[in-house]
Amino acid sequence: MGLDAGEPRRRKLRCGKSASYEINRSVESLYSVDHRLKAAQPTKPVPAALHASVMRAVRAAAAESQEPQRTPSVLRWLAAPALAMLVICGLWWSLNQPRHEPPSLPDAATALEQSHQIAQMAPDAVLAPLTQEMNNLNRDFQNAVEFLAANVP
Repeated sequence: MGLDAGEPRRRKLRCGKSASYEINRSVESLYSVDHRLKAAQPTKPVPAALHASVMRAVRAAAAESQEPQRTPSVLRWLAAPALAMLVICGLWWSLNQPRHEPPSLPDAATALEQSHQIAQMAPDAVLAPLTQEMNNLNRDFQNAVEFLAANVP
């Protein structure tokens, strides 16, 4: 709502269907205050240098906020040597790792023999519980058939 809109806006608000008494009263109050402020003459003259001094203060505040924050000189040069030391320590550590000997031929033969034994024993170990369960199911089925045959007249 612009107070500079003038009378047409005022009449439109007054005649509005949804406007309540309080809204109309506050609008009239705002227009009244606006009219009195525009009609009143300042009692004291505004100093001519006021605008210039305010603008100087604004520029000074803007210049202060734009000054770059400098990190202390120690922190600036400390990053490069720290990175170099980290690289040197990593290289030293990787070069001084104990050497792993490749596995010998007897170790490989032993592993191959054990894998063959496991392959021979694995089916029996895996199928033994399943075989036992199948035998139990067959026995239960035979018992059920005998029970039904005995009870049929």
